[in-house]
Order: sequence, then structure tokens, then C-alpha cells
Amino acid sequence: MPLTVTLIPAQAGDMTGDRIPSLIMQIVDELRAQGILITNRAGEWCVDFQIGAAATAYITDNRQDAFEHGRVMALTVAGPSENTGANGGGR
Repeated sequence: MPLTVTLIPAQAGDMTGDRIPSLIMQIVDELRAQGILITNRAGEWCVDFQIGAAATAYITDNRQDAFEHGRVMALTVAGPSENTGANGGGR
């Protein structure tokens, strides 16, 4: 499931008016909408399900690795696609 980048118009309360959110924040927000949280503390990226336990967290020092892992985790939240069916085979 490829992530898409969309321009978000400024809303009342935006700190910077018409400023477009950074690509990083767009990816983080899109993954959050799919049930995945990505946080950064002291140079470490933590990727986890929104309702995940500490045991499900994935820690990395590489931002790109965190985003890629988050995308894979988002696929597990979404379940099998319509095209693959419940058994993973094609139609």
C-alpha cells in the first residue's frame, strides 16, 4: 500500500498559516491514521501499533527504516486485501 502525499490547506489554529506540513509529518500522520505510531526520542525512532504493548515496539536509529517498518506494520493492521482473499491466493 503506497503512501500518498497530499497538500493540506491551512486550518484555523495552524502555527504557520499557509505552510505545508513537512513530508516527515505527513508520513507520520498517514501511518497514525492506519493505526501505527512513530515517535522519535534521543535519535531513536520507535514504531508501534497504537494499541501495542512494549513487546511489539520496533526501535531503530534510521528514520527511513522506521517509515518502511511502519508501512509493513500498517499492512498487518489492514489485513488481507480484496485481491488476495482470506487465504492469500488470487481471485
